[in-house]
Amino acid sequence: MRLRWVAALVLSAMGVGLWIGLAAKGPEGGAKMLLDADEAFASATAAKGLEGWLSFFAPDARIFPPGEGVIEGLPAIKAYYAKVGFDPKDLGWKPAGGELSASGDLGYTFGNSSWPGEDAKGAKVTRTGKYLTIWKKQADGSVKVVADIGNANPLPKP
Repeated sequence: MRLRWVAALVLSAMGVGLWIGLAAKGPEGGAKMLLDADEAFASATAAKGLEGWLSFFAPDARIFPPGEGVIEGLPAIKAYYAKVGFDPKDLGWKPAGGELSASGDLGYTFGNSSWPGEDAKGAKVTRTGKYLTIWKKQADGSVKVVADIGNANPLPKP
């Protein structure tokens, strides 16, 4: 009987210690981890283009391109990008915020993006937009993109 009581006490203390550890990390600590992952994602894309971009996607990721249905799974995403000639090397973005779930396995980041483009007359312009990226903890402990969506801001009127 006494052994059971000691075991229950030890397990309870471990649970409290785990909770205190998570509470000490807090939402800000989890969000910082996601913001750091998002910045690493941007750096890898700038350095390696599509290869760097795709290295941050989970096998079951989804993208939501304009005028298309949802594209699911890394092989389908790769095929779609090959079909449309997507090269994110010149795509830049900076996370503005994010949040990690209390369980630590799912979170999101959002921010602003920019990329070179042309206006209706063919003049070079810098396009801007916004994005939302959903991150999920993987079996190896890393976080990967499981959903990514962005949109373009209208070009300023001349």
